Amino acid sequence: MKARTISKFLTIAAMLSGSLLLIGWDQPRIASTVKFKLLRDYVIVIPVTVNGAGPYQFLLDTGSSTTLVSTEFARTMRLRPVDRVELVTTTGSRIVPRARLERLAAGAKSVANVEVLFSDLREVRSVEPAICGVLGTNVLTQFNYLLDYRERQIAIEEDGELERSLCGERVPIELHEGRMLVSSQGGLRLVLDSGIPMLFLFGRNFGLDWASGESKSLVARSDLGSRAVEQRRLRSFTIGSERFGNLPVALSGTKTASEARIEDGLLPTNLFHNVYFNHLKGFVIFNSSAARAAPRSWLRD
Repeated sequence: MKARTISKFLTIAAMLSGSLLLIGWDQPRIASTVKFKLLRDYVIVIPVTVNGAGPYQFLLDTGSSTTLVSTEFARTMRLRPVDRVELVTTTGSRIVPRARLERLAAGAKSVANVEVLFSDLREVRSVEPAICGVLGTNVLTQFNYLLDYRERQIAIEEDGELERSLCGERVPIELHEGRMLVSSQGGLRLVLDSGIPMLFLFGRNFGLDWASGESKSLVARSDLGSRAVEQRRLRSFTIGSERFGNLPVALSGTKTASEARIEDGLLPTNLFHNVYFNHLKGFVIFNSSAARAAPRSWLRD
């Protein structure tokens, strides 16, 4: 069987140039935290257990609709493919083996019968050779969590304690083919993406407030290939109540018919100090703040 599965870890490089303090109150069930490593200011590496073994290092990628494992790791875990499917990225596609894990766990949360695809993860492992896989939204959308760049941790919600404790504008999210889309100024539909270093747009004619100055030639790479892109800067950009100035943007040119994308681009989560994902109710909060001061009783390591 052939299915279209979207995944992406994207590095962008120049072609020409060499806490949130979490505070709350007593709850019957409390949030747990998972510390992560932050590499290159955007690559999130977290420990997970697979089929009860580990921990293993996985890249957390909210822009990937599926979870990936390296072919080497698949052999180590003796995973047997059940079929092959099409793996699609921003730079190409490939038919790859698909298998299922009995259980994958991050912190106190575990998900059973997890779909995984095999890939060599060349670009990911060039950043951190210890990475064994990519944790995608087929796992991440199973729970609510706060992605906190200042504290370098993920707080995983148990019983609505994060939602009750955090303030900020609730920005609706739409789930499409396993990926989370938000709308920005001018009606742009953007995938919330923790696996990319800068705002990435598929096209140029969006009527945005571009800053003057020359563009820069870049190359975007993933495990399935590369493509030339152009870097420009936005004079101003707004998403929800958050505003940015002089924001770098990678432009990949007009979308082709073969790409069949409904999104206009990818929004990097590292633009924010933290992002709260509520998948149960379908919203995110950018740069949330604590609702009130009280003992840190519901947050545990």
